[in-house]
Amino acid sequence: MTDTRAHIFGLPRTVVAILAMLGGSACLAANHALVRDVADEVGSFETSALRFLWAVPLTIPWLLRNRGRVLHTRRHGMHFLAAVITVVSTILLFSGLALMPLAFVISLTFTAPLFATLMAIFMFGERVRIARWAAIFVGFAGVLIILRPGVVPVEAAAILPLGYAFVYALWFLLMKRLGSTESTVTITVYQTLWSALLLTLIALPEWQLPSWDAAWRSAGMGVLGTTAIFLVARAFDLADASLIAPFDYIRLPMIALIAFIAFGEIPDIFTIIGVTVIIGATLYSARQQTPPDG
Repeated sequence: MTDTRAHIFGLPRTVVAILAMLGGSACLAANHALVRDVADEVGSFETSALRFLWAVPLTIPWLLRNRGRVLHTRRHGMHFLAAVITVVSTILLFSGLALMPLAFVISLTFTAPLFATLMAIFMFGERVRIARWAAIFVGFAGVLIILRPGVVPVEAAAILPLGYAFVYALWFLLMKRLGSTESTVTITVYQTLWSALLLTLIALPEWQLPSWDAAWRSAGMGVLGTTAIFLVARAFDLADASLIAPFDYIRLPMIALIAFIAFGEIPDIFTIIGVTVIIGATLYSARQQTPPDG
């Protein structure tokens, strides 16, 4: 349910929205960095399930505080659909993070806003100007710079972060619709409970007992991931997506730094150039979408 207050904690709602998006992006960056170690031991499916299973206890205080009222909704179908999208996107992303350099994967995921724009055009009939079409084509040219098809062999696993970006764009649009009637807490609780159940069922046939090291790392993923969902949903609740979405790009330098420290990974020049093109095109597209003041 959209918060209409002009100020929150003494700050303008736009500033709070930006801070929430930055905080959510930071939590996601830390979450991504933990994926590889856990997935190396128990696989991507179980890693995805553990991330949400550990998050389930975090929903208990909300449920007790509100005596279960947080679960009251008339949009059960949409919450379930959001969870299915979350499950698919989590599996795609975690599989990509387990197989390829972290900065490479995250760079390709930044195509999500471009996919979201295409969906708005073809699914919702949104009319866009030539400038935004040009930005979309330039953005996907950035993907070609990163992948360099025909110059170097393109790994089949590269489809995973691109698939994630497509599915995440759906989640992006769905969160905005849910946020018009549902509270941030309700969205987070349903996302967590449904995703934990569905991912556990998917991972169950190959389940293995994780080591203590994998257990505490996956617990950290649960805390960080749930916090990220809450903060991002809150940001969407407080401001337009076109304003706050670009602040998600803080994830790239964060994940690049973590990848260098933890795994000795250094992104190549083509990844840096390609993601710069993608981000620039996305920011330009968002600017074209936003009407001028006055």
